[in-house]
Amino acid sequence: MMKAFLAVARAAAQAGAAQLARRPDNTAPLGVEDLGAETKSSGSDWVTDFDRKAEDAIRFVLQSYRPHDEIYGEEYGATTVEEPSGYRWSIDPLDGTTNFIRGLPHYCSSVAVEYHGRWVAAAIVAPALRRSWWASVGAGAYTSIDGPLDVGLTGRPAEPVRLAGPVLGRSGRLLASGFAYDSARRVFQFEQLQRILGAGDFADMRRAGSAALDLSLVADGTLDAYAEYGLQEYDWAAGALIAQEAGVPVRRPAWPQSDTTPDWTLAGDIGIPHAELDLDPQHPIGRIVLNGTVDTNDPADWIREQAAAYGARDGVWTVENFTLECSVGHEAVTVTATGPADRAEAMKQQLKEVRW
Repeated sequence: MMKAFLAVARAAAQAGAAQLARRPDNTAPLGVEDLGAETKSSGSDWVTDFDRKAEDAIRFVLQSYRPHDEIYGEEYGATTVEEPSGYRWSIDPLDGTTNFIRGLPHYCSSVAVEYHGRWVAAAIVAPALRRSWWASVGAGAYTSIDGPLDVGLTGRPAEPVRLAGPVLGRSGRLLASGFAYDSARRVFQFEQLQRILGAGDFADMRRAGSAALDLSLVADGTLDAYAEYGLQEYDWAAGALIAQEAGVPVRRPAWPQSDTTPDWTLAGDIGIPHAELDLDPQHPIGRIVLNGTVDTNDPADWIREQAAAYGARDGVWTVENFTLECSVGHEAVTVTATGPADRAEAMKQQLKEVRW
C-alpha cells in the first residue's frame, strides 16, 4: 500500500518540478515581471505564476489518482472532499521562491501524505539540481540524480542511493537554518541559534533558502543538522519524513500554523535534546513537562512494548507531539513527557497506564 502512495507522491512532485523547469534560462537575473511575481506577507515573501502552475500540476496528479483524499497546499489552501478517505496531502509547489526568482538553484516541489497524523510517504524534486529524494514510512529514504523531467509516473530512477543521515563524529559540522520574515521573531531565532552553534560544536552555518532541501541534505549527510523556527506544515512535511526514514532524529512542530503558534523543526544532533529547545516567551500556548510512573514487574519489557508501538528511536518516542523518555526503576518505569500544553490530555489518554 505504501508503495502506491509513494508512487503518487513522486509523480506529483515530478509534475510540479516539470513546471519549475520551464523557468527561462538567462545569464542575467530575471525581473519579477518576467516571472509573474508578487509579494505576499513581506518584501521577501514572493509568489510567482510558476508557484501556481506547479500547484495546479501537483493537484491534478493527486486528484487523478486519489480523488477522495484531502489536499493542503501553499497557494490554494485546503481542499475538502465528499466521502474523505482519511488521507491528506501537504504540498509546497515551489519551496525556495526567492531563490527561484534570483536564479539560485536551491528550489523544489515538495509533496507528502499523512493518515490520522502519521506521515506515510513523501517526495521532493529539485529540477535545477537534478536531484530527487523520497521516502515511505518503515521503508527507508532514497535519493537519485534525475534526467530530463516529464510529467507522469516516475520511471526507473538513476542509481538510487539509500540514505543513512550524517556521518557521526566528523569535524567541521554544518548547521542549516532559515529566518522568519518577521523581525521580532528573528531576534529570538538568532539567540537560540547562537546557543545551538555552541552546544552542537558546529563549525559553520548554511542557508540554502529551502526548508525541504535543507532537511533532505541532512538526510543524505551533506549537512549535519537543521533547526528552524516558525515553518508552515507544507515547508517541513516531506523533508521531515525523508530525514526520519534516513535514521535522523526529527522534531516536527506541534502546531501546523506558524503564524499564531510557531514551533521548531529540528533534524539531527543539535547538541541539545530536541525536547529542551523552547518556544519564544510570547507563545500563546507553550510547552510543558510532565512526570509520571508505571508500576510493572518488568520495566524493561514495558518500555520495549511502548517503543515498538510508537516507533521509538534511541529510546525516545513521540505521542501526541509529546517527546517521551523513560528510565527503569525497581518494578517501575519513570516517564518524562515534554510537549504542547494543549495536547496534554490527549497524550494522557494514549498512555492510561502512566500515573501522572
